[in-house]
Amino acid sequence: MALNWKLLITTLLLSACSSKLVVQSEPSTAAVYISATGKADRVKVGDTPLELTEMQIAETLKLSPESSNWVEFSFEKKDHEAKTIMLPSNRWGEMTRIVKVKLKPSDEASTTATKILKYFFNAKKFVETRQFEAAHQEVDKVLAIDSQNSQAMTMKAGIYYLQSNIDEARKLYKKALEIDPGSSDAIKMLEKIQRDQGGTIE
Repeated sequence: MALNWKLLITTLLLSACSSKLVVQSEPSTAAVYISATGKADRVKVGDTPLELTEMQIAETLKLSPESSNWVEFSFEKKDHEAKTIMLPSNRWGEMTRIVKVKLKPSDEASTTATKILKYFFNAKKFVETRQFEAAHQEVDKVLAIDSQNSQAMTMKAGIYYLQSNIDEARKLYKKALEIDPGSSDAIKMLEKIQRDQGGTIE
């Protein structure tokens, strides 16, 4: 009978040590931090997707295997809202537990993207009505947010081209190509300028 009890205890201990937590997020590669409830210190344990055992969590947070603690899991990714969930540190009751979290794009990132689209739209409308200076101002707003935006540079170059300022147009088309070598619009316009001027692209 004593032997059976020893066998049962050994089985339970092995089961606890091998209990595994699979942590996933959408989108992936979110940083995962853990901390024990009531403690300010938190520790980064990796990026999603990742696997953790009860023993790893206990050792990382210096928790007693006998005590039942709640662990705070924080998920952070650039341009997304952070998310926090609480899980018990042990006694999950299964060999493998899968936790999935979905991260929402942050309002700031969404707002910035919306602003950029609005500026492009305004610039296009100003070009259609030949209000070139106003169009330049709208494109400059995009470049103030993202100075390496090749689409904005290509559009600004196009506005200069329509104003017959070929030198400035050529400079910006080349700059757009430096940022995005695959920009078909910049390539086509540089070729057109070359043909019109009967020279070569410098």
